[in-house]
Amino acid sequence: MSCKDCRMKYCRKALGSMRSQGVSPNGHHKKPKCIENRCEVETHKVRGNGENLTGNIPINILVPAFREELVVFEDYTKNHNKTFLQLSVEPAPPDNTFRVLDVRIYTRDSDEPIDIRLTTNPFGPEFSGIPRGIQVGNFVRLTVTNTFEGPSILQVYMEKTFCICCRERVSKNEKG
Repeated sequence: MSCKDCRMKYCRKALGSMRSQGVSPNGHHKKPKCIENRCEVETHKVRGNGENLTGNIPINILVPAFREELVVFEDYTKNHNKTFLQLSVEPAPPDNTFRVLDVRIYTRDSDEPIDIRLTTNPFGPEFSGIPRGIQVGNFVRLTVTNTFEGPSILQVYMEKTFCICCRERVSKNEKG
């Protein structure tokens, strides 16, 4: 097995269960087979903030009326990843009417995007978003379309866990 294959295999395993992360049943960590490659797993979060708030706090993104394919997030790396998205739509103040946003999730593993329609709750005097949780592998891009004549707010919380393998190289000048 080449080191590149080993790194990818390790990355896939690292993003899986604890046992596949190289942790033996007795809790000791095992090194990946390709010792010359160092692999690390990290998680980046795209989230909002607020006073006295904890947990999955979404960031609010204003989506103008009649806007098509507004890019919300794009990944330009080649790293293997698992991504959790929590999405919902809210009416933009002061308008409190029914809203719909069409979201597209693009991955490296498919030529076809995942299409999701987000709506506000159509029942009651106030229209609030209905959150959707989605998990995908090898996430690349998130876009949103608003076909209504009024602006809407896309609420997004994202956790992107990815694996980076760094090959330690010795330059020609360092060789003895």
